[in-house]
Amino acid sequence: MSMPEKTGFWGTILLLFLSASSLRAQELNARVQINTDQIGGTDKAVYESFRTAVTEFLNSRLWTQIPFARNERIDCSFVFIFQKRDDSHHTAEIQITSRRPVYNASYMSPMLNVRQVAEFDYQEGKRLDYNPNGIDDNLVAMLAFWSYLILGMDFDSFAPLGGDPFFQEAQNIVSQAQGTLGDNWRARDDDKNCWGWISALNDERQKDLRMFNYQYHRQGLDLMTETPDEARKNITGLFASLRPVRNDKPRSPLLGNLSDTKIDEWIQLYSLAPDAEKQQVYELLNYLWPGQGNRLEAIRERP
Repeated sequence: MSMPEKTGFWGTILLLFLSASSLRAQELNARVQINTDQIGGTDKAVYESFRTAVTEFLNSRLWTQIPFARNERIDCSFVFIFQKRDDSHHTAEIQITSRRPVYNASYMSPMLNVRQVAEFDYQEGKRLDYNPNGIDDNLVAMLAFWSYLILGMDFDSFAPLGGDPFFQEAQNIVSQAQGTLGDNWRARDDDKNCWGWISALNDERQKDLRMFNYQYHRQGLDLMTETPDEARKNITGLFASLRPVRNDKPRSPLLGNLSDTKIDEWIQLYSLAPDAEKQQVYELLNYLWPGQGNRLEAIRERP
């Protein structure tokens, strides 16, 4: 599934689902980091056991029936900053990021940047198992949920709405976890929890954000090494498509994730653009993300 092959992948998905299992590798290349500075002198063996269990869970499981070569696994990271511990009950801030390769370039474009605080149970030596038909462990539910979100966003960037099967799996997790596993799964005003993310991804009024994901990467970034001016102009023309979403859902986690992951990339992307184009992009982005004005000013600066 090299970059060119993946762009035509969605039309032949059924064939890929039937491919021999010998062609398959795990889909995620996840790095798991642990920070226990806030826990003090607590015995650290349980956290090393935790890191090993989470790494194995993310990287050893086959999340799809789709063939992946080893060098095509999706780069992602899960950072756990432990805040409290009461015996086997833990509170931690979880930082989740993922990246996507750009065609014909060594550059990796950031796709996901999420932070959530969660509570879960874990005892040293515990093995993490995922049963999609019976989810009763908050840690397992979160790891599976974000694994499917990483996959879905990656596939959305290669084919229009290509992430649908993975978002359906994430919806299944939310539906099961909603009544039993805590605030991250409940409908509430904080729409950046797990419920808020899957609600946004399934919202017809926010599909322009998912289409932007595809168009930005395939009609923009993936063309930068061959036709940089044309690719950049394609991207400039896409920003206006986000205005309706900004007007209707200004707190969308998808909109927030775009600014969290892409603003630095856009600053570099427009560093050599004509001044008029820089001004146009600055005005568009400042409308979409008015709270990011200071960062966006760098787009108008001369190199």
